[in-house]
Amino acid sequence: MIATISTLVMAMAQPLAAAPPGAGSHLDVAAVVAKVQKRYDEASDFKARFAQTLTSTALKRTTNSSGQVTFKKPGRMRWDYEKPDKSSYITDGGVLWLYEPDDKQAFKQDLKASQLPSALAFLLGKGKLATEFDITFGPERGSVPMGGATVKNYVLSLSPKTPQAQVKSILFVVDPRDWFVHQSEITDAQGNTNVILFSDVVMNSKVPETLFHFTPPAGTRVIDTGKLGK
Repeated sequence: MIATISTLVMAMAQPLAAAPPGAGSHLDVAAVVAKVQKRYDEASDFKARFAQTLTSTALKRTTNSSGQVTFKKPGRMRWDYEKPDKSSYITDGGVLWLYEPDDKQAFKQDLKASQLPSALAFLLGKGKLATEFDITFGPERGSVPMGGATVKNYVLSLSPKTPQAQVKSILFVVDPRDWFVHQSEITDAQGNTNVILFSDVVMNSKVPETLFHFTPPAGTRVIDTGKLGK
């Protein structure tokens, strides 16, 4: 369960909504990346509904889940899964918790010691997409109405410049009306995929810090992943 935080962090490398560009405009890759980066840099917090589909090639199994995600700079995030089972990933930027209320257990992980992908730096506001990834346009993924016409979404295909086991490639589907990444698709070295769709986005709503602090309820079994196997 804890290992999936790598893809969650990568998925959070998302920009936030902004004013639409001119109708019918078509930009090159560098310009689109710059707009995505700028919108993300300007945002202080973000919350949205999400629908996630994880596909395992080895197990030949697909898992669907959904819930609410909340993010706040620097490095705070919370993923509250509602379906199919309740669980929460919560971090204040230093420690990551995975809480499973039905099983009355919580996993604790020190983010400073973990091997997370380069997207963590981007999440903390220290990284740049163009610095960490080789980026090209990807295959077409739908279109949206804008300015009395229909325009195609921008699709960015990202490959880490430094090889990573957790991330082989990423697709960002960017809506040209607001420069938000409405869909991210992550593929790892084994061919497993993690697709996340975002909806009902609210940004810069002054999310409280308390949302990212977690204290295990009484009776919860706490497992420190840094001590496993020692």
